[in-house]
Amino acid sequence: MYLINLVDYTIDSPEKDCGFDKLNFVLSKDNAFAINADFPDRAHMFLKTLAMLVKPVSGIFYFKDKKVDFSDYRNLLSCKKKIGYIASDSAMISNITVRENLLYSRYYFENSLSLSLDETTKKLCKNFGIYDKLDMRPGRLSSVNLRIAIAIRELVKSPDILLLERPEDFIGHANFDRFVEVSRDMVLARIPLVFISYNKDFIKEFSNKKILLKDGTLSIN
Repeated sequence: MYLINLVDYTIDSPEKDCGFDKLNFVLSKDNAFAINADFPDRAHMFLKTLAMLVKPVSGIFYFKDKKVDFSDYRNLLSCKKKIGYIASDSAMISNITVRENLLYSRYYFENSLSLSLDETTKKLCKNFGIYDKLDMRPGRLSSVNLRIAIAIRELVKSPDILLLERPEDFIGHANFDRFVEVSRDMVLARIPLVFISYNKDFIKEFSNKKILLKDGTLSIN
């Protein structure tokens, strides 16, 4: 079973020359891809495509061998729940607290508002120094603490796939080693990855294949 299978997938992009034309790509359980691209925006667009954040012009997106229906965003929610996405355009809901943001997906799928953070989430928040900020709204956090909270939210989703855009920059260089350490056993060594990184050690440890994106085409080596 393929976790993701893109068939003749065409994406238009508002950024110049960052779309894809009839792209074919498969992601299996044992894959860990590092992306190289002719433009950073093209690599970012590919991650957004895998995260189902871009509606295709044409083509088919299969998630776990089931065709994804993009006609209504609600059709995507159960799939997105299983995709961790840590990237420059990741965000939190601004009018609820960080704690509520961390619980938001569970509120929806478990149909209950009387939930509390699990011990793993609490531990991560303590390790990264944001535990005392859980009842603040995202706009009151520093940019670094906001990105840490977003990363924790995506890790504790127990995703089937993790998509990362330059984690060394997103999480901050001061926190990067800790991020790798605490997430290595949780997800990095256990689930498929597709990521952009300029950290050679991270690429060496966590990738077993490379994606090359150039002129709207994709090749793998």
